[in-house]
Amino acid sequence: MTFSKHILAMIIGTVGTPVWAQSNALEKEIESITVVASKPDGIKISSGKLLFLPGTGNDPLKGLEALPGVVLATPSTGGPVAQPAIRGSSVSDNLYLTDGLEMGYVFHNDGLSIYNPLLIESFELKTGAWSSQYADANGGVILTQLRDPDGDTPSQVLDLSFFRSGFLYEQAISNNAAFYVSFRESLVHTYVDNFIEDEDFSFAVPPRNRDYQAKLIWDVNDNNIIRATASGAKDYIEIAFDEGGRDIGKNPDLASGERFETYFHSQALSWQNFTGDFETTTSLNILTQNKQEREGDIFRWDADITKLIAQTDVTYRGESSVIKFGAKLQDTEVDYVSSGRLLACNLEFEICPPSYFSDLFETSGKLSFNKYQAYIQASADLSQRWNYQVGISFIGSDRNDQNYLEPRVRVGYQVNMAHKVNFSMGVHHTLIDDYQFIIEGYGNPNLQASGSKHYALNLESQLDAGYSVKTELFYKELDNLIVANPNAQKRMPNQITMGYSTFEDVAKGQSYGVELLVNKQLADDWFGWASIAYSKTERDNTLTKQKFNSEFDLPWVANLVVDYKWNDNWQLGAKWRFQSGRRYTQVQSATPYIEQGNEPLFYIPHYGEFNAQQWDNYHRLDIRADYKTQLFGLESNVYFEVLNVYGSKAVQELEYDKMYTTFEKDYQFPDMPLPSVGVSISF
Repeated sequence: MTFSKHILAMIIGTVGTPVWAQSNALEKEIESITVVASKPDGIKISSGKLLFLPGTGNDPLKGLEALPGVVLATPSTGGPVAQPAIRGSSVSDNLYLTDGLEMGYVFHNDGLSIYNPLLIESFELKTGAWSSQYADANGGVILTQLRDPDGDTPSQVLDLSFFRSGFLYEQAISNNAAFYVSFRESLVHTYVDNFIEDEDFSFAVPPRNRDYQAKLIWDVNDNNIIRATASGAKDYIEIAFDEGGRDIGKNPDLASGERFETYFHSQALSWQNFTGDFETTTSLNILTQNKQEREGDIFRWDADITKLIAQTDVTYRGESSVIKFGAKLQDTEVDYVSSGRLLACNLEFEICPPSYFSDLFETSGKLSFNKYQAYIQASADLSQRWNYQVGISFIGSDRNDQNYLEPRVRVGYQVNMAHKVNFSMGVHHTLIDDYQFIIEGYGNPNLQASGSKHYALNLESQLDAGYSVKTELFYKELDNLIVANPNAQKRMPNQITMGYSTFEDVAKGQSYGVELLVNKQLADDWFGWASIAYSKTERDNTLTKQKFNSEFDLPWVANLVVDYKWNDNWQLGAKWRFQSGRRYTQVQSATPYIEQGNEPLFYIPHYGEFNAQQWDNYHRLDIRADYKTQLFGLESNVYFEVLNVYGSKAVQELEYDKMYTTFEKDYQFPDMPLPSVGVSISF
C-alpha cells in the first residue's frame, strides 16, 4: 500500500499551468543562453528556456528526468510522487542544495518542485566522483540556484492557475538593495474527488501543498554582498479506506487510514566577500521541519527536527591554480513520537510480511548530535594538455563517533581542440537522516553511514554548429546498506523475535553502465538534446544470501528534447522518453488466515523471486506550442500542450483483490492523451 498510487494530484506535475498573469520576467532571457552544459562530474542546465518545454508543468527542475543517469522512483510511502534515483542509488542518497543551503525537501507530493519557476536561474546534476566540496551523498548532488532580486525591473506576478495559485512580488528598496517574495498554493483539493469514483478509498483530507521563497540582497560595496533568504513548504494528505473494501480486506491494520504531512521553514543569512584573489561565502541557516506519517496501525511517526547549520567556503584563484576549502557544522535535534507494529522492513530489499502478527510498540524521545565536514581541493593545468583536480573531504558525526575520509581525484587530457578525456574516482558516504531506522524501541541506534566508491571515464567532444557529445562509462560500488533482520520479523502468532536487532547495515550493491548525451546549444532558432543510457543495478542482501535486480534497474533509458522557434510568434517543443519496464515481484498464491469461525480474517500472499519480473518497455511523447500575441493590450503568451500524445500505458502496480486471485492494472498517470491550454500575460 503506498500513498503515491492514491495521489491523483500528480495531474499538477504533468499538466502545467493553464492561466498565468505574470510580469516581464520571462522576457529577461538571453537568447544566447547555454541550455545544457556538460561538466566532468555531471550536467548544468540554465532554466529560462525550459519553462516552455512540454511535460515539465512550467517547472525547470522537472528537466532532471530527461537527463542520463536518472530514473524516477516512486517512494514506498508518502512524499513526492517520484524522486530522482541516480545511477542505481536510493532516492534518499541524494544531496539537494539551494543557493548552497540545505532545504527540508525539494519536490511536492504532486511531482513539482517547491520553487516558483520564475526564480530558478539554473540547476546542476552531479552524478559521480564529484568535487570534495559536496559530501553526505552516494547517489547524486542536485544544486539549484535561485536568481537574486532585480531592483531595476520590478515584477508583480499573479498566478491564476486552475491547479495552483499564488503571487510573486519583486521591488527595489534602495539603489543597492532589493527583495522578492513568492507564495503559491495548490488547488487540486477542490476537485480531486471527481477522479476517484471507482476506488475503494476517499480523501479524508485531499492532497494540498504550498511553498514560499523570499530573498533580500544588499550590495554593501564592491567587495561585500549580504543576502537574507527564507524558504518553506508544506504537503499533506489523508486517506480513508472503505469498510469492507479491498485494502482493509488485505490488511486489517489499515482500518484507521493513512496520513502524510510534512513542512519545513528555512531562514539563512549569508555574507559574500571578495578580497584580492579570494572569494569567501559564510552563512548561518536555521532549518526547522516536521514529519508526520501514519500507515494505519502499522506505523506512526511524528518528528520535529531542528538543524542549525554554519558553513564557510573559500575560493582562491591564482595564476595557474584554483584552491577551494571550507567547513560546515550542523547541530541537529529530533523530538519524536512513534508507535505501531514492531515490524522491521525495507522495501528496497524485500516484500514486507503481514504486519498483523507483530507486537505493538510505542516509543518517544530525543536525538541530539552534531555533523561536521571539512574539505580542501586544488585544480590546475599540468601542461597544455593535462589538468587535474584533487581533494579530500572529512565528514563525520558524534553519533556513534563516525568519521570518514573521502579522497576524490579527476585527471583530464585534452586530446585536441575538440576532444577531452576525463577520469574520475571518489569515495562517498551518506549519514543516516531517516531517523526511524535509529530510534530506540524500533530501529537500531548502532547503524553507521552507507558508503560508495565511484569510478567514471568520459569523453567530451565539441563539434561544429553548437553540437557537443559526452560519452561516459561508470561503475559504482555500494556498501553498508540498511536491511531488515529476518529474525526480527514475526510471520506467525507464536514466533519469538525478541533479542534480535531489527535492522543491520550489511547489504551491498553495484551499478555500472554507459551514457551518451548529444546536445545542441541554442542557435539557428532551436536547441535540444538526446540521451541514451544502458545500466545494470544489483543488490546483495547478505543476511538472506539473496542477490537480485534493484527496483532502480531500468537498463535502457532514452530521451529526446527539441525546442524550435518557428517565427517571432510561434515556438514549438517536443519531449520523447523511452525506458525499460519496471521491476516487480509476482504473487504466486495466498493462504487464508483464520482466527475465529470459518471466515478468513485476511489472506497471506506468497511471492516469487524478488524483483524477478519486469513490465514491458514504456515510451511517451509530449508536445507543446507557444504563441506570442497581445491580450487587452498586454504582451501575452498562449500555449497548447498535449501529454502522452499517442496514449502509451505503463503499469505502476497490480491492485489485487483481498484473496489475491484477481487483479486490476494501475497505470501511471496519464494513461491517455491529455490536452491543456494556458495563457501568460506580462504587465
